[in-house]
Amino acid sequence: MQEGLAICLHGGLGAGKTTLCQGFIEERTGIPFAQSPTFTLLQAYPGELYHLDLYRLETTDLQEFGLEEILAPQAVLLIEWPERARAALPEDRLEVYLAESGGGRTAEIVARGLRAEAALSRLRWNP
Repeated sequence: MQEGLAICLHGGLGAGKTTLCQGFIEERTGIPFAQSPTFTLLQAYPGELYHLDLYRLETTDLQEFGLEEILAPQAVLLIEWPERARAALPEDRLEVYLAESGGGRTAEIVARGLRAEAALSRLRWNP
């Protein structure tokens, strides 16, 4: 069975993780200003799109969220603060590292696995 795509967003407070998720959600669903699920932990959107915020997570057991069901073949799961549950993350995932740099932001994207590499290759820009 082919899993959906997990996109893990790394960076400190204020690095832009939630803003990036909001832009992604708006582009995919048309829903502007999506709220971060900091207190609810998981928010579902139309089109098999999920946003998981682990900032307040006390345990590393992501199975209580039904992670296997969420990562259906066409699903996308955005994960903020993934380092809080590293052992439970899917092996095949995109890692996005956000940082502040010179008054702006930088992003480094690393693919881990074949599905993630295929997704990243669709995102590459060649001027």
